[in-house]
Amino acid sequence: MFSLRQLKAFVTVAENKSFTNAAKILFMTQPAISAQIKALEERLEVKLIERNDKTIALTEAGEVLFIEAQKILDIYDGFMEAIDEMKGIHRGKLFITASTIPGEYVLPILIGGFHRVYPGIEISLKIGDTGAVVQQLLKRTVDIGIIGAPVKNESISLKEFIKDELIIIGPPGNTKNVQEISVEELVEADLVLREPDSGTRMMFYEKISSAGVEIRQLKVVMELGSTRAIITAVESGLGLSVVSRLAAQEALELGKITEYRVRGISFERYLYLAWNKNKYESFAAKEFFSFLDSRKHEISSKTVKCQ
Repeated sequence: MFSLRQLKAFVTVAENKSFTNAAKILFMTQPAISAQIKALEERLEVKLIERNDKTIALTEAGEVLFIEAQKILDIYDGFMEAIDEMKGIHRGKLFITASTIPGEYVLPILIGGFHRVYPGIEISLKIGDTGAVVQQLLKRTVDIGIIGAPVKNESISLKEFIKDELIIIGPPGNTKNVQEISVEELVEADLVLREPDSGTRMMFYEKISSAGVEIRQLKVVMELGSTRAIITAVESGLGLSVVSRLAAQEALELGKITEYRVRGISFERYLYLAWNKNKYESFAAKEFFSFLDSRKHEISSKTVKCQ
């Protein structure tokens, strides 16, 4: 009979496409990882992983086992957490992934509050763009995602979390007052935007498309993978951009950038909780969802910024 240890080694190798990285994650030696995989293959009498020079690939049998092994490990984790809960032991691991704005400006505060309630729960937060968050959810390597734009995938469930506001920003001017521009002026301006999979960019495109603007009309002169880099680029005069008010507030107050309002367009949006409906909901995830639900009415762009 194969062991959970063997399945864990196999799943970790498959997720990371590397024996070396899997060994580091599991605090094992690479030969030990290889031995676990070999023992699993011998027990199942089938090849699971093909090694080609420095790359690895799952065989057809490996692909099937990868899907089923994740389910087995999820069930085991759920069982152990249920036993701990019966004993009154509140511990476990919580894996969260978030796009840039909620990851950098909202979650750190909330995670701090949650940790004070459940100090025994170990929390990991990974930050990427919305596309990367969705991929992690689909791989079932995380419990919860928070994103800045809704996505359509039959495996992903979404729930509105808190309201946010996107704003147009430009280089510093002679006033801190909000400046008003037309849609036509926005179309004619040089734009510095986040990468295509960014929730901010997706929502920006959705809003201006609703106002009759064709995306191909926009003059995107630069793409950057960081909101902080966007603000710095705008500050130096490279063009206009769109960012969350959460991210821009400090630079606005210091007069480093100018806020613009586009006549006829509201850039309000929601941040969304996202999860894989096919993944077992751990005790830690269940309690974190409950904690977020109890706090969401207290949270807004203003309150998060000021806490």
